[in-house]
Amino acid sequence: MTDFLLVHGAGQSAWVWGQVWGRLNAPPEHPPVLHRPRAVGKVTALDLPGHGLSSNGAARAVTLEQCVEAVVQAVPERSARQTVLVGHGFAAPILLRAAVQMTQPPKRLVLIAGIIPSSQEAMISVFPRRVRQGFQALSIASRWLRQPLRMPRLAVARYWGSGLSPQQLAQAVGRLGPLPETVLRTQPALAEVKEVCPITYVVLNQGKLLTAALQKQMAQRLSNPEIVELETGHQAMLQQPKELAALLLRYA
Repeated sequence: MTDFLLVHGAGQSAWVWGQVWGRLNAPPEHPPVLHRPRAVGKVTALDLPGHGLSSNGAARAVTLEQCVEAVVQAVPERSARQTVLVGHGFAAPILLRAAVQMTQPPKRLVLIAGIIPSSQEAMISVFPRRVRQGFQALSIASRWLRQPLRMPRLAVARYWGSGLSPQQLAQAVGRLGPLPETVLRTQPALAEVKEVCPITYVVLNQGKLLTAALQKQMAQRLSNPEIVELETGHQAMLQQPKELAALLLRYA
């Protein structure tokens, strides 16, 4: 059986995978057929350090290596070859680095609108200039006010959560946490990472935070990835959980 480890994007937490998690765990037949082996084993949605239940108010200072270590520790060595690592947004470099640190490489990486910076560039560098400038201004203001760094609600509605219903957007905004500034400013040095397993890059064609063209450009920085496209915005886990779960089940 194939296990799945689901890793959220910046400022989010394990809750965002709830509907996808449920569909991965649901039996294919209703009512379920007894004694039929399941293709899917354990499905785990991870809270990265500084996020969700692992928050403790230290999101800003969390490092890339702390996040990588959390992923490595979440996958038992004996089951790594049967585990698919799934990451959204900024989780992509974390999973790429975690895969090479595992004694047994994972079965596959699935990167959903994954942030893949060019060589010697920080994660934040992939975003358009206006986003980088806004990020810098917010960082300065939040430090001066001694407050956590958070995404403005207007930016959440227009870009991050575009395509969500008002109800979905309200729920998402209420659960958004502080941004992991240190990780976003880190150069993940992906040129030094040897790809040890097959990689699927999922392009979200209706994304406004990261456009489809930008996602495809980042995907080409990987070595011969499988590229799959979904007609959804940046929050595919909330907007099209059924379609996303069906895609992940291909790799079970």
